[in-house]
Amino acid sequence: MPSDNLKIVMDQFTPDILGLFWVTNEELDRDLLGFDEFNYLFDGLISQYLYGQKEINTDLDLNKTNIFFTNNFNNRIFLAHIKSHTGIAGVIDEHFALIQNDKSSVRKTILLFNTTSKDLSSDLQRRYPHFEFKTLVLSK
Repeated sequence: MPSDNLKIVMDQFTPDILGLFWVTNEELDRDLLGFDEFNYLFDGLISQYLYGQKEINTDLDLNKTNIFFTNNFNNRIFLAHIKSHTGIAGVIDEHFALIQNDKSSVRKTILLFNTTSKDLSSDLQRRYPHFEFKTLVLSK
């Protein structure tokens, strides 16, 4: 039986969702709130990435951001995990450059799962007014 958080995530990823910004104070790790749910939705790509990176590089720097792509309702969706730091605006700008390649897409809704104390929603909406940002809330 799916967890309550998995049901929430699955209900939010409708055909009009372009992707998800997942912002945390921590580096990408299996213990993060939302990891199991997002990993499920992305067909295990996130855990596969972590496993592969740890096998290849013992000096792994997970402070960088990561972006994953999969298909949902026959549309490409993204998940960008971003460890919060002072340069987060520039990192988000780089991710937007990647996801805006498909100018014909009518999907303009992006989920924001932010476990930091920073209010990113209003800043994102101001900087990217042609997108709609919806806050995703999961229980611990």
